[in-house]
Amino acid sequence: MIHFRRFSLSFCAVLLFAAVALTGCLAQNNIRLLYNAGGSSALPVATAPRVAVVVFEDQRGRIDIGARKDGSPFQPSSSVAEWVSQSLADELARQGAQVSLASSMAQAQAGQPDYIVGGVVERVWLTEKSLSSYDAVIRIQTRLYSQKQATVTKSFASQQEKTGIPGAALAEQTLSSTLADVLKNAAMSIMGSMR
Repeated sequence: MIHFRRFSLSFCAVLLFAAVALTGCLAQNNIRLLYNAGGSSALPVATAPRVAVVVFEDQRGRIDIGARKDGSPFQPSSSVAEWVSQSLADELARQGAQVSLASSMAQAQAGQPDYIVGGVVERVWLTEKSLSSYDAVIRIQTRLYSQKQATVTKSFASQQEKTGIPGAALAEQTLSSTLADVLKNAAMSIMGSMR
C-alpha cells in the first residue's frame, strides 16, 4: 500500500510538472522568425545578375508582431527587418541570382552590383484565433534600383490562416509560410524586371 501511495504521488508530481511545462510552452510570447521556403538555391551562372539586398526599413511603428486571444503581445526573437531582408535574399538566390546582403545603401553601392533591392516592411501581424489556429498578415514594398532603368517600386502582401497542433511552432510556421508567399511573388517580379 505504501508503494502504491509513493507511486501515485510520484505519478501526480510528474503529471503536474508536465502540465506546467506544457502551459509554459503554449503561453510563450516570444516568436522565432524563421524562413525556409524549401528547395535548394539554383547555382548561379557566371552571367547571372549580381544583386545586393539592402536591409529593409521597418515602418511598422511598433516592436510587437501580434497578439494572443488574451491581448498579450507576441514579441519577435530577432529583427523583423533583417528577417524579411535575409529571406528575400535567400529567395532571389533560389531563383538564380548572385546575391549579397548589405546593411546600408552605401555598402550596397560599394560592391557595384548590377541591381540593388531595398524596401520597407509595412505590416507583420500574427493573431491567435484559438490555441490551434493562427492568422498572419504580411505586407512589404520593394524598390529595384539599376543604372539601366528607372526605379521600380511594387507592393506585395499575403494573409494566411493555419490550424494545427497547439504550440509556438504553429505560430512560427504561420508567419514563415505567409512570408514565403509574399517573397516568392516579390522575387519573381524582381527577377522579371531584370530581364
